Amino acid sequence: MFKKVTLYTNRLEELKGFYEYQLGFRIVEEDNTSFTLAIGESQLVFKGSEQNAFYHFAFNIPGNQFTLAKSWASSRVTLNRQDGMDEIFYANFNADAFYFQDPAGNVIEFIARRTVDRMGDFTVDSLLNISEVSITTPYVKEIGERLEDMDIPVRGNKGIDSTTLNFLGRDDAFLLLVPPKRLWYFSKQKSETHSLSVELTDGRQIDIAEDGRFLETAPANPISDKLEDMDFSGVALLKRNDTWSTAKGMADRANARPNAIDTRFGIASGCKIFTAVIVCQLVGEGQLSFEAELSELLPEQFPDFPVTIHQLLTHTSGIPDYFDEETMGDFEELWLEQPMYLMKTCSDFLPFFQNKPMMFAPGERFHYNNAGFIALGLVVEKLTGQPFIKAVEERVFVRAEMGDSGFFQLDRLPVQTAFGYIDEEEGAWRTNQYALPIVGGADGGAFVTAHDMARFWERLMDYTLLSKDMTHRLLTSHVSEESGNYGYGVWIKMQDSAVVKYHVMGYDPGVSFHSGYYPNSGSILTVLSNKSKGAFDAMDLIENTLLLTEQT
Repeated sequence: MFKKVTLYTNRLEELKGFYEYQLGFRIVEEDNTSFTLAIGESQLVFKGSEQNAFYHFAFNIPGNQFTLAKSWASSRVTLNRQDGMDEIFYANFNADAFYFQDPAGNVIEFIARRTVDRMGDFTVDSLLNISEVSITTPYVKEIGERLEDMDIPVRGNKGIDSTTLNFLGRDDAFLLLVPPKRLWYFSKQKSETHSLSVELTDGRQIDIAEDGRFLETAPANPISDKLEDMDFSGVALLKRNDTWSTAKGMADRANARPNAIDTRFGIASGCKIFTAVIVCQLVGEGQLSFEAELSELLPEQFPDFPVTIHQLLTHTSGIPDYFDEETMGDFEELWLEQPMYLMKTCSDFLPFFQNKPMMFAPGERFHYNNAGFIALGLVVEKLTGQPFIKAVEERVFVRAEMGDSGFFQLDRLPVQTAFGYIDEEEGAWRTNQYALPIVGGADGGAFVTAHDMARFWERLMDYTLLSKDMTHRLLTSHVSEESGNYGYGVWIKMQDSAVVKYHVMGYDPGVSFHSGYYPNSGSILTVLSNKSKGAFDAMDLIENTLLLTEQT
């Protein structure tokens, strides 16, 4: 019944720390005025206000995990007690329950339905949904009748009683309608009237004002609602004067683990800009020149490729590609002869292209080329004396404070990482573990969080990663094509000869990614998705809604 419940508090930051760090709940949306928690199939929102408000709410958990859940909670909070007991069995609901309070005084109940079982240990992913939400009002009869008119029935045969606790709902989801000053079970808190909003799974809205009366339906969040309509799976983060982020869909479909705002996602070719940054660093250090030729830098691997570093960075080299995106349609075909689990270094890609003929004369035209960045990765390895991945970690991730980012093996993904999903016919799906190289490299395959990507843009624009002159060189439009302008590893959108967006993108089976910096406002927008498509449409929606690319 409950899709989203919105409560108010004057202790927003304290509650955020309690739920995120003390309890380990996943935040799926936040801005400067609110944060949203994933509660199984439901969401719980806390919005900042001047109200010193508290409520009672309950979460459904599997019946067979009650003891595990109680132990889990006891290690993090002090359980409330009543008559010397810290748990209770409700025979009328065939459920066990225990209670505790958060720093705002909210009375939280975990209620274990004995008709629901789930295997494994209890974790935050064991939460099924929001089970109960209190509505405290002096107008119990009036509100109760409005709820009944919405086909939310009162439990039992006595109708609405304005003097006591009323359960309205069905199955395992109820609104608790109660007058003020009623003592909550397992608590010394007496019910108080405060505003709240409840969005039901069918889209209907229940809004209660501060005085306890019904309000008209609150306006919808157009971006969040449209992302759901698009079936978007991933994270979107916009950083400007304020920061807004939202997470949708599942990071792990099999185990119903939702995406959160700190979930890591693959970004495919989106990390070519990391390769470009390192190359520019090496030029700035005097170890390399943009006009140096590949056949001179790596004569054993590329004796017949007299192309420059500049041409490799701008996709104008003409060297053969291991996967030509203009002519090849299925990336997975690459692994029919060479298993993907053997693709661990830049050198592993050489047999795919090093002995093929040039596609066109160097500098003749733009042709997007993955192999060109593999070659750049090999140059980086030779000049730094490090594996490419190690060079990125030290020269980009550490310097940009991208602490959650990295190149992870698909069969060893760390915690808080989304699996990539390939959707097939009739609702079937599979992960992308066998569709991509086992670990990424110079042409793509890193994993980042949305916040880390924002830090990257910030450290690029404040000249932490590169000098001012070298940053300008990287962000200069070196190639203009119908598809857009291109610098070094970065796309550039222009209007009336002025830059309105620097952006990167990446697509792989089970991966879609867009991230941009908007120089007019200094805004940063990142969209990460663990589906093969969706990031572009989400980016376009947010840009057009907020007019991010409009010139000021």
